[in-house]
Amino acid sequence: MKKIIKVGPISCDRVNDLICELCGKETTRTDPVQIEGTTLCVCKDCSKFGDHAKQGTKEQPSKIIIQSRLENRERRMKSKDVYEAETVNELADDYPERIRHAREQHGWKQEEMAQKMSEKLSLVQKVERGDIKPDDALVKKLEKTLGISLMEKVSLVKPEKKAMAGKGITLEDCIKTSKK
Repeated sequence: MKKIIKVGPISCDRVNDLICELCGKETTRTDPVQIEGTTLCVCKDCSKFGDHAKQGTKEQPSKIIIQSRLENRERRMKSKDVYEAETVNELADDYPERIRHAREQHGWKQEEMAQKMSEKLSLVQKVERGDIKPDDALVKKLEKTLGISLMEKVSLVKPEKKAMAGKGITLEDCIKTSKK
């Protein structure tokens, strides 16, 4: 007498002298139980650690979840044109002067400004000297504390399209230019 209970891809044989997949104890009966996302055939004592699995059905993901996953995959698979954006925000070249000038206008010493920003004095000194470039979070702190703008819009330079764009430079082109 052999009875098999099929739960999704897992089946539990109900036959004499079965072994619990959780504790390893030999038992006369095992039940399919879902424990932390995995279906196991366990003994009566171990079945309290999980939820009894539904027989023959596997939980299907909802249509909303499937749709969002498809949209995410489609977005990832799209090729991105790096020259699509005409302008980009970048840190201004004269950021040390802007920071020093704004600090002096407020009448603060470097120690006072560092304290107001909750940053170390050495970091403020290095940024003001231009020894290091501040990351985005520090730029936002500086802009908020001093009431200035350190970022500026820079337009991208698009590469020129040549008539022989696919051909490239050949040895013949180099020889012609050196003879001239």
